[in-house]
Amino acid sequence: MSRTTPTHSAYDWRTITALNAVSTLAQIGQFGIIFVIVPVWLALQGLSAAQLGFFAASLWMGQMPGLGLAPWLCRHWGARTVVVAGLACSVVALLGIAWVPMASLPWPAYLACGLLAGLGMGLRWVGLEPWLYNIAPAHARGRLVGFHETLIAAAPVVAPAIAAWVGVQGHTILWVGVGFTVSALVPLAFARTPPVEEAHHINSWRQSAHAAWPHRIFRQGLLIALCGGMLESALAGLFAVFAGDRGFEAEGIAHLLTAFGLGGLLLQYPVGWMADHWGLRAAGALAALGTALAAALLTCLPGVTVAFATMFVLGGLITAFLTLSLIAATKTPTPDMAWNVSSLSMAYSLSAVVGPVVAGGAMTATSSVALMWFVAVVGVAMVGLLLKR
Repeated sequence: MSRTTPTHSAYDWRTITALNAVSTLAQIGQFGIIFVIVPVWLALQGLSAAQLGFFAASLWMGQMPGLGLAPWLCRHWGARTVVVAGLACSVVALLGIAWVPMASLPWPAYLACGLLAGLGMGLRWVGLEPWLYNIAPAHARGRLVGFHETLIAAAPVVAPAIAAWVGVQGHTILWVGVGFTVSALVPLAFARTPPVEEAHHINSWRQSAHAAWPHRIFRQGLLIALCGGMLESALAGLFAVFAGDRGFEAEGIAHLLTAFGLGGLLLQYPVGWMADHWGLRAAGALAALGTALAAALLTCLPGVTVAFATMFVLGGLITAFLTLSLIAATKTPTPDMAWNVSSLSMAYSLSAVVGPVVAGGAMTATSSVALMWFVAVVGVAMVGLLLKR
């Protein structure tokens, strides 16, 4: 065993555990409350569908500078400070959302809060994940990424449950978001400061890109991120239209989306196991093929039970694309893992803007079933590109 390969007992399990706890708590506040519940809260404040769409866009757009700046900030401030800054941005955003109606400000003020919340999400994401994966056992990184993604996938399940308990009226749910975000500082205090790495000597985006691009696993991760972002955003944004045209009522659609979310929650560790044991390309190709088959099955108008089972599987496979792109970021042998995570996360987020536009245009021009054919075609194309040598 080389001097640079730690033994099992040498792994910093205290920090690994602490950082997983930070992500879990922060994700409930930063994503579960802000991305999932706050739009419902804003609808109760009287915002229209178009205004809510602009707010949702502000959250995603706000992430971009956070994802892009975080590697540079980590080199100059340290990962811990970047994570704290990201949490602080989200807390200020939540306080601002609560303050806007009390101050009788016009509705675009919510957009500034959305941009700030997205910035905080991006900073925390790239500040924490490379820190975690750099100290993880290299032979089990795929499983750790899968386990970590399972923890944070709980946020869109936990947050609605909390909202149903405390209610969405009033400011209580916003304070819940603040509470979860601030509570992430507690386990963060138990994480040991990461050592200074070779990445501190990389000073430009060009240097980092030049180091990453020659590696096949990075290019595979980029392909998965670009296709996966389109598929997830298209399904999340347009599935209700597809299901509604097939006779599902609002309650049935909600149950199908719950099955979709549970699949995303429960199937990420198996995906990480596949990436560790079979390789990223095989795991990605299987996920893409399964996605195409599940989408094709849904076009055949299966019975309710089959529809629920299919949505469960589809949710796990669609969510797996982000998991696999992050695995690619952690396994690309470059000195700057933060840049790897940042660039692939940005690719995923940017492609997420494209998916609903393309699929929505196809649905408008033909019928709502075009959504599933879009998913199937992209899935098959991903299989072909991944298996191409």
